Amino acid sequence: MNDKNNDGKTIVFNPSGFILKLIFSIGMTVMVISYNRNSASENSNVFKLIFLGICTFVIYWFIASMFGFCLRATGNYIIAVILMVILVVAFSAGVTWVSSKGGLAGNIAGIVAILFMIWLPVNDVRKAILYFKNTV
Repeated sequence: MNDKNNDGKTIVFNPSGFILKLIFSIGMTVMVISYNRNSASENSNVFKLIFLGICTFVIYWFIASMFGFCLRATGNYIIAVILMVILVVAFSAGVTWVSSKGGLAGNIAGIVAILFMIWLPVNDVRKAILYFKNTV
């Protein structure tokens, strides 16, 4: 399968999963932003709220992606939730452990974790664009 439009790569994309991750992440972000805006209105400015919103969106997208991965791996919702919690805790504990060992290693681990968490929504949006471009 090698023509001018396709180079043989298969895109694994689930549109319903993408929409559910998007709804979950936006909903949780709105809830966190509204709670933060109402609780500390005099200390928080617009830029802090925007940055908090971006970070919250990326974190919840990571959690939703981890749940989707666990659900695909196990096929059972209860086991997927348990495995997701274990993997998120292990990921957080690993990054915390590496950051406590040394300055440079901790900085590198933090940057890699942030880049990985940012890469997930960017990659999913890229897949969604390619999917809808090729199917519509």
